[in-house]
Formats: sequence, C-alpha cells, structure tokens
Amino acid sequence: MGTVMQRLPDWPTRLAAFIEARRERAFSWGDSDCCLFVCDGIEAMTGTDPGERWRGLYQSERGARRVLRDNGGVSGLATLILGQPVQSALAGRGDVVLIDTPAGEALALCVGNTIAAQGGPGIEFHPNNAAKAAWKV
Repeated sequence: MGTVMQRLPDWPTRLAAFIEARRERAFSWGDSDCCLFVCDGIEAMTGTDPGERWRGLYQSERGARRVLRDNGGVSGLATLILGQPVQSALAGRGDVVLIDTPAGEALALCVGNTIAAQGGPGIEFHPNNAAKAAWKV
C-alpha cells in the first residue's frame, strides 16, 4: 500500500519554497485543506501528485468528509498514499504527520524543528511533539 515516491535531489530547497509560497494562502476545501496541502508539499518534493485522484471531487466540508469517510479518515488517507505509519518520533524533515487541531485531526508536514499545517488564514506552525503519527515520504 502507498505510492513509491522518491524525493528529488533538491527537495530541501523545494520544500522551503513551497512553505514560503503557501505561508499566507487561506484554507479552502478542495484546494487548500490539510490533505491537499500535504499532497502539494509531497508533489513539490517528489514531482508526484498523490492527491490527483481527489482533486475536483469536493469543494465543501461535507464533500471532504465524504472523501475522508470513503478512505478511512485522515490517517487512512495518509496510509493509502504513503503506506504504514511510523512512530511520530521518527518523523524527519519532509515527512507527513498527524496532529490534533480545534477542528479535529489534520495532516501536516514536518519542516525540521516544527510542523507546518494549513490553518485558516495560512500556514500555522506547531511543535514537533504535537505529532501523533507519521508517514515517511
């Protein structure tokens, strides 16, 4: 399970540029939600879009919940894309993590000493110990 993806040689630069470009991009269902934020980040690092099959399928919270329900929830979706999770302490820069937010569970990216997550007005940063699970990219 999970798609085999290989990071491009310049993935650290690509990840940094992705985070900077998305810093003030507002949350939007089906465009800039937590799952597609992570998929966009993975695409920046690997050149492969793991979210391609879900793009255009929903534009609302209700539609997103349907996609999540059909794919095992937020963590199920990550597992479908990346394979089995690892302990959150094993997350490294560029890996996907699961965090709790006031709105529920969300996927985010480990960006070194912090976690970057899609928030309402733009990217929100969380401490690495906020990760509950992780998936290697």
